[in-house]
Order: sequence, then C-alpha cells, then structure tokens
Amino acid sequence: MPYHEPIVVERRQLGALTLARWHVPDLARAMRPGQAMLARCAPPESDDPLLRRTLFPADADPHTGVVEVLLAPEERGLAWLAAQPSGARLDVYGPVGNGFTLAEQTRNLLLAGAGPTVPALLFLARAAVARGVAVVLLVAAAGADVLPPPFLLPSDVEYLTEASGEATLPALLAGAHLAGGPALSGAPLGWADQLCLGLTAPLLAPVIEQVRAGTLRWERGFAQTALAGVMPCGVGTCLSCLVETRNGARLRCKDGPVFDLRDLRS
Repeated sequence: MPYHEPIVVERRQLGALTLARWHVPDLARAMRPGQAMLARCAPPESDDPLLRRTLFPADADPHTGVVEVLLAPEERGLAWLAAQPSGARLDVYGPVGNGFTLAEQTRNLLLAGAGPTVPALLFLARAAVARGVAVVLLVAAAGADVLPPPFLLPSDVEYLTEASGEATLPALLAGAHLAGGPALSGAPLGWADQLCLGLTAPLLAPVIEQVRAGTLRWERGFAQTALAGVMPCGVGTCLSCLVETRNGARLRCKDGPVFDLRDLRS
C-alpha cells in the first residue's frame, strides 16, 4: 500500500466542518468512492497520537491531482489535521479496501448516510452524475453545522437533510421527513434502482429493518454500505477492524470498508 505526502492547497471552515484540499496526484488517480485512506495526525517529531485516523475522501480528481476531505474535528487527531495550513506536508497512505460498485443498469441511485462515511457519498454522487445517473442524497446529522453544504454536490443531485440526530436516518429512508419531489415523496426506496449507504454500527440494525420493510425484493447488490470504524494498520495484520458477517468475520480494511448490506449481521 503506497504512502503519500499530500500538500495542503486549501482549507475552509464550513460551520463545524473543515474542508481541506490536498494535492496528491498518485492518490487522486487511485481513489474510488467508498475507499478510505489513513492519515497520520501528528508532526514528524511526535508519535502522539500514535494511530492514524481513517478518512473517506469527498472527492478525488485525477486531472488536477487534488483529493478533497471533509473533517469533523471532534477529537484531537482530526483537530490537528484540520488545523494544518496551506503548504503543509502531510503523511497519508491509501487507498484502503474496496469501494462502491455502481451497476451498469442503475439509472436512479439513492444515497443515504450519517457520520464519518458521508463524504464517501459525496464522492459517489459526483461519479454517478457524471455517468448520467439520477441521484438523491439523504443525510442525517446532529446539527445543521455538521451537514455538508449543498455547493459540494453537483446541482443535479437532490439533497435532503435532517439535522435532529443521526438516528433519524431510517425515517429519512422511509420518506417521513422528505420535503418534496413527486417521484420520491414517501417512497425513496421504491424509486431507487440501487442504494448506497454510509453507516455507523448503531445504525446498522434500524437501517437493515427499514430497507427490508421498504423493498419488495432485496437482491444482492441492491444495497451496499461503507461502514465507519477504526482501521489501525490498514493491511489486515492487527485484526482490530473485524466485522461480523453472515459468512464469518471479515476485515474492514481488506474486505470492506464497503459491504453488501445483506451480508452484515446487525
């Protein structure tokens, strides 16, 4: 797995979030939506904090060589990373794991998520729109200041949010909080050819229940999720990122971080 030394080229504050753009051409060419990267969050002379932080890029442009990250600096490692100014050189390796698979026949794509994996959905939305796919993105968050702003998305994406808590995501999928869109009102799951999610562990069970209730046929490949969580080594050695599936334990860093939702045990 290659190591990279991105150079910070831009940093902007967006509410409680920090948008950072890093110039790192090799990584920008290699990254796919849903894959992760692991960032060192300390200066070269320090090992504190020791563990790298898992990041899901919000975009990677192979033409400009820029990778875009959206940071919620709620803990000291991410706070250090978010504070790095333009011109700073960082230490990142990746890409880690497997990303989303968008089926050739998909024409209507529903994206939904909460937590650290939401940037992966922004990345996927851009890739899907470039393919001519109709995209709806649903995001639940603990407050309006931690919602990605609409300008980060292509204008063709229908973007619906709920800022009263991440636990409202199943209700968003059910259509309970949708504000408009005659094709979607009350039935986002029925509209979608494919569903791609970004979830934390507490959301797995209620989202699986809602998907099961909201689809007539839930075939393999219909629903995928990027699963948030630590990936300390990123190469499958430490066994600290085990995920329970119907086929036994799997590693988030090698078998994921994107899994077929049907395979996950809630």
